[in-house]
Amino acid sequence: MLMAEFLTAIQHNLPVKIVINNNSLGEILWEQMVLGYPEHGVRYPQPPVNYAAFATANGGFGIKVTSARQVGPALAEALSEPGPALGRRERQPRRTAASRQGRIQQAKKFAEAFLRGQPRKATIATTLFKDKIEQLKS
Repeated sequence: MLMAEFLTAIQHNLPVKIVINNNSLGEILWEQMVLGYPEHGVRYPQPPVNYAAFATANGGFGIKVTSARQVGPALAEALSEPGPALGRRERQPRRTAASRQGRIQQAKKFAEAFLRGQPRKATIATTLFKDKIEQLKS
C-alpha cells in the first residue's frame, strides 16, 4: 500500500519480495462491500503505475508480468534476487472475500453496499458468478 516500505527494504538490502496483483487494493475493496459500504479509495490511478520501473529506478529488482505463462519464470527470477524484489502482475481481481467465506451476514452487508451505490456492479456480479461456478466444479 505504501512504497516507502519498499524503499526501506532497498536501503537496508532486505530480501523482501512483493507481488502486486491488480489495479486495486482487492481485499480491502471486497471487505468494504462485505461490511455494507460501497468501495472508496481502493483503486489505483489510471494509467497504472509502473511499479517494476519504480523498484528498478530506486535500486531494487522490478519485473512486470503481462500474461499468466510469465508468472512462474518471473517469480523464480524475483525469488533468486538477494535483495528486495517487486513483481507486478497486470490482471483483474478474481477471488473475493465474500465468495470464499460465504457467510450470510457478510452477504447481507455485501447487498447493502450494492444498494448504497457500489460502482461496477455488473463486473462484480460477474466475478461472483464465475467464482461460484469454479467452486461448484471442484
